[in-house]
Amino acid sequence: MRNVKQPITGRRPPPSGQRYHRAHHTDVRYAHMTAPPFGHAQQQLLALQQRIHAFTLDSAAEHELDIEDPASPLWEALQERVTVAPLYGGLHVAFFGNPWEEPFAWTLACLSDQGVADAIMSLSFTGPDEGANGTREWEFTALLDSDVRFPRLRSLSISPTEPADHNMSLVQRAGTIMEEDGEIARFVSRAPYLSELVVPNAPDAAFFEVPLPHLHSLRIGGGSDTQRFIDNLAGSRNLPALGLLDFTESTELQFVWADARETDAVTPFAAYERLFASDAFDALHTFRLRNSALDVAQLQTLQAVRPGLSFMVIQAATGGYVSHFAKDVFPWRHLVPGDPGTR
Repeated sequence: MRNVKQPITGRRPPPSGQRYHRAHHTDVRYAHMTAPPFGHAQQQLLALQQRIHAFTLDSAAEHELDIEDPASPLWEALQERVTVAPLYGGLHVAFFGNPWEEPFAWTLACLSDQGVADAIMSLSFTGPDEGANGTREWEFTALLDSDVRFPRLRSLSISPTEPADHNMSLVQRAGTIMEEDGEIARFVSRAPYLSELVVPNAPDAAFFEVPLPHLHSLRIGGGSDTQRFIDNLAGSRNLPALGLLDFTESTELQFVWADARETDAVTPFAAYERLFASDAFDALHTFRLRNSALDVAQLQTLQAVRPGLSFMVIQAATGGYVSHFAKDVFPWRHLVPGDPGTR
């Protein structure tokens, strides 16, 4: 059936899965959400923007790039920046760059200023597909070792790895090698009103000890270690408002042959069964499962447990080079399933 546009009535319906009403600025229910004074935050963020811009100009000069020439190479590595915009009674701050460069360290130092953090409503981190030894590690330890809190932060996004990326993005604690080690839990514990969270790898069990009564949307990107996320979520009680879960299965499916994987490197079906049967799924209306290893019968069994759940399977695994197929250095047959020609 075609979608038929409804006549405009002068007021838009509330977003799917959420309810709200227009509030007057004097409404006492919103007293704790009144717009903060932005002066200090805007000054500090503007100074940060100018400092990062000077850094990119120096980098361009070092590489003898003519930035006045519109036909000159547009190198992503020289586009480091912080974008700031007013948003919903606060500020949206977006960092684009490499997590090992000075601009990222400067950004964390700026965010450690409580006067800046008080104004931030939305915070995101992304950058070009660059890294070392196949990974790009986001280390927020310097920020999280401070006493700063984000009393207005509603949305936090650290971009997950895309299928075509050469480098796997992950949050890791400084001083470790690819160990998340509770950093995501430490970050969200500073944001009591957090509603949306996107992270490139799964948090450890400490995440489920942090009260997150407002978290409605959660996306977990694909990493080599799921840290038993599905099992931990099944036994959790800290996410009563969770309505949308987007979970990516372990990348070990694409990087390690089945007979060489560690036990439970990939989430077992029994863990999904426990999650679907748990109270943690009671408020959920949408579950997106990416790069699943479950078969049709298992997926349909899960759907039968929660028939009203919008349950979507997405297969968008990490890509692989055709020239490497013959070497059998990684699982690749899922990348070329072909058309079976039958229903």
